[in-house]
Amino acid sequence: MKIVVVGSGSIGSLYGAFLSRFENTEVILVGRNPHVSAIQSNGLKIKGILGDHVFKLKAMKYASEVDEADLVIVTTKTYDTVTAAKSAKHLIDAGASLLLIQNGLGTEELVAKALNTTKVLRATTCMSAIRTSPGVVTATGCGLTEIGSRYHENYELVETLSRMLKKVGFDVRTSENIEGVVWTKTLVNCGINPVGALTGLSNGEVYRNPALRGLIVRLVKEAVQVVEALGIELTTEDPVRYALGTAKATGDNINSMLQDLQAGKRTEIDAITGEVIRLAKQLGIETPSSEAVYVLVKALESKYLEEGGELAETDILEIDDLVEAITG
Repeated sequence: MKIVVVGSGSIGSLYGAFLSRFENTEVILVGRNPHVSAIQSNGLKIKGILGDHVFKLKAMKYASEVDEADLVIVTTKTYDTVTAAKSAKHLIDAGASLLLIQNGLGTEELVAKALNTTKVLRATTCMSAIRTSPGVVTATGCGLTEIGSRYHENYELVETLSRMLKKVGFDVRTSENIEGVVWTKTLVNCGINPVGALTGLSNGEVYRNPALRGLIVRLVKEAVQVVEALGIELTTEDPVRYALGTAKATGDNINSMLQDLQAGKRTEIDAITGEVIRLAKQLGIETPSSEAVYVLVKALESKYLEEGGELAETDILEIDDLVEAITG
């Protein structure tokens, strides 16, 4: 199998590297310099909880440089998904399937429409990694990867990818309810990510603060109303407890939304909380807490995108101020 990974940052590099271990599999990473040039010169180095490895992989800046592929994996931020998928349209048109590994809602439909294809798979992951330097990715957390597709004709490939990832040591599960899987993870992200991003706190620090735990509960409950109205079957019977349990279990983690703000990058708030708010409005559901955190995160995001700066401690909201802004 020939696999092209578009958006080869930390997660894309991690999956690409270990898939390349599978027999008769070639992996090509598509990303940005200086990461790509470092991989070309010295290989991709994986460190951290998965051990120390060096993978000799092809790496390039543009998917247009690849002539053919069986599978294109997109691991970009959600707001870049369609652009990334279109960059590999020639591969999709020639018969390649597409696997999206990312957070957020609605990307499968957008990509299927943009590329006029139903060969779209979706995965969620609880793996975590950071790119510590060009050509070096450090794995910081191991967790479940769930793969599925809204389009039934893709299930043979879903099973094949699951077997491949299991063989190289990943914890993987296939799902015939990938929409429920995606929504279940989104509920967790809706609760934890904005609160951590606005306070600058780790998941564990958020969990240990009673007022912030209360905010998580409010945010998750609002999103659950949307899920129930849409008739989606979640993969947990108690989403509030599941979100709080995730915050506790990943106590040392700095969530991705906070990492983005700290780096002065755009967040994925639009595809997470923003999408919940959009759907809620269509359904006539009120989401005051979600709307409050959305506006606050977008304000911080806009400031640092404009200034090109990094998040400073003085810009983080004090807990009492955050609670008042959302509940007052």
